[in-house]
Amino acid sequence: MIRSARIAFAAAALLLCAFKPPEEKTVRYKVTPGYWFDGIPAFQVKMRFRGDADGETLLELPSDWAGSAGLWRHIMGLEIRGATSLGGTYDRPLIRHRPGARIRVAYFVQSAWQDDPGFDYEKARPLVRSDWFFWHGNGAFAAPQGRTAAPARFRWGKLPKGWSVASDLDHWKKKRTTVANLIDSVGIGGTRLQIVRREINGAPFRLATLGRWSFTPDQLADTIVPIIRAEDAFWGDASSPYLVALAPIGAPQSGLSVRGTGRTDAFSIAATSGFELKQATRFLAHEYMHGWMPNALGGLPEDKEATDYWFSEGFTDYLASKVLLRSGLWSADDYVADKNETLLRYGTSPARKATAAEIVDRFWEDPAVQQVSYDRGHLLATILDAQIAVASAGSQSLDTLLRAQRETARTSDLRATELFQETLRTRTPLSLAPLIVQALAGAPLRLTDSLFGGCARVVTERRKEFDRGYDAEATRLADGVIRGVAIDGPAHAAGMRDGMRLVGREAGKIGDSRVEIAYRVADESGERVLRFLPEGKKEFEVQRLELDGREKDIGCNAGVESTR
Repeated sequence: MIRSARIAFAAAALLLCAFKPPEEKTVRYKVTPGYWFDGIPAFQVKMRFRGDADGETLLELPSDWAGSAGLWRHIMGLEIRGATSLGGTYDRPLIRHRPGARIRVAYFVQSAWQDDPGFDYEKARPLVRSDWFFWHGNGAFAAPQGRTAAPARFRWGKLPKGWSVASDLDHWKKKRTTVANLIDSVGIGGTRLQIVRREINGAPFRLATLGRWSFTPDQLADTIVPIIRAEDAFWGDASSPYLVALAPIGAPQSGLSVRGTGRTDAFSIAATSGFELKQATRFLAHEYMHGWMPNALGGLPEDKEATDYWFSEGFTDYLASKVLLRSGLWSADDYVADKNETLLRYGTSPARKATAAEIVDRFWEDPAVQQVSYDRGHLLATILDAQIAVASAGSQSLDTLLRAQRETARTSDLRATELFQETLRTRTPLSLAPLIVQALAGAPLRLTDSLFGGCARVVTERRKEFDRGYDAEATRLADGVIRGVAIDGPAHAAGMRDGMRLVGREAGKIGDSRVEIAYRVADESGERVLRFLPEGKKEFEVQRLELDGREKDIGCNAGVESTR
């Protein structure tokens, strides 16, 4: 009887094992810098994983992301072992193998540019030099199709002598993450990488920088750390390991380009050499806020992400400015100046009336369309925040709704914008959906004095369009040789001519036609400075805020909620 019982128990155990779903196998990645492939610097990526049970696994190389297409073109020397045969295409090889076979993949990632890209930089594309690299996982990592939720492990290979490296994937050392999180990563390294280490509420923080800047790494860390503390407190979260990576993309003769990219537990900055700390605070607050916005609130649509950038980018702008004011990192004057820059860009934007569909179609080709998506969302959040507070007699705000949305998002299949509108409907007595629909259809947004609790007034005025008087893009493409000077424009009247060399801008405020602009130019007679008002012929109606002079401290409302 005992033996029969044991046999029956063993049979039952085998039956249970037979019906237990198999554990998904880990996809392993190793990155090693310091390689050359066909005489060009590269880093190597190696992968190990089990093939699919049906004997066919489709490997997807980096493809399209952030407006950049054909990312697989930077992948060289692809080798696949463990296959019985290969099919498909180079960017999507179909691996045929024994069911569940061990597959090994190796390839090299080369730079998209051999020279510094400057204004041509695209964040999806890797930068690789003989002594440094900078990448986002979207442009570096292949993955087996259908495995973004699969467990993954990451490690660095043997580093060349004198090299240091950093990635947010280091936070998962000896632990499993997911393939999706691995792709949503940043990596930086080189012989001159500088790493600053701090602690934020007990959690490790690292700043990894390459290049020469007008500030030290410690000064940049001193700017970032209080922002992280303030935004963690805003969401009520404990601090966690975090990385900020800063890489240089060139030193153009004029202008500034700063590209930020939020990752799951990091953000990156790619900037031209003119990047300064005074420009950094708002930018850094925006990027760190992406730790929550929008993924923790439901995320973006899988297709046509730009449809929801008014929320993911515009609301992020608004929340960043609000936290900076409420934490004391900004004064009321700083906050009003930021709102006025947003109002001026929005009011004079040629894309102000663009519909949601037009924004999706033109987002990556038209800078005005890109910016209006941010500014529209920023102003929409400002208006909604005030209306929510008034309707709830101060018991609710945009903050409380978004925190509630984050909790709901844990079990919801709705994307962030859908869930936000559902949260508005169920938690406020207002019917705010029409305002959102009208704004996304291109209806103009207007602020009222009541939005700011009486400490600021809204002024409406006519403003001439900002006009440099020459073609800035054509000049940039001509390496600083001035092109497209309009004969009837302000620059021509001040003495600017085609063929001069643009040395740099010495004064002025881009976008504001009321502020005199000054350009240093050079020709055969030498250098000189040309000054003029950058006024075009068109006029726009714009709004701006003015503090009333009685209250210029933090009590002057961040939208609606200064004292709560």
